[in-house]
Amino acid sequence: MNNTIQTLIDNSQRINSKTISVTRCLILSLLSYFADGLQFRELKNALGISDGKLASNLNRLIAMGYLEKSTVKLERKSLNVYNLTEKGKKEIEKIVDWMKKIQRIVGETTCQI
Repeated sequence: MNNTIQTLIDNSQRINSKTISVTRCLILSLLSYFADGLQFRELKNALGISDGKLASNLNRLIAMGYLEKSTVKLERKSLNVYNLTEKGKKEIEKIVDWMKKIQRIVGETTCQI
């Protein structure tokens, strides 16, 4: 087997397969970009998904240790703010590295055709 493809397969073992869903990757990506965190409402608007789908994905990422949730008071309202943990940052870095490897393989394949 091509060494590049074997490396891709080997590196896939380092990624938590429960993280790999479009929604979860987008949540991790958004929170890595917005270092001060995002409110539930902001995430919902950015992703365009239902409350239930967002809540279940956030709760799963929190359970895996990738996110933390804090509550802030603003004008007598309590708002949940979500932030990426160090573990979450490391996981999104692994995913990005893996995706770069996929991109290189696609580039190599395209050049050979």
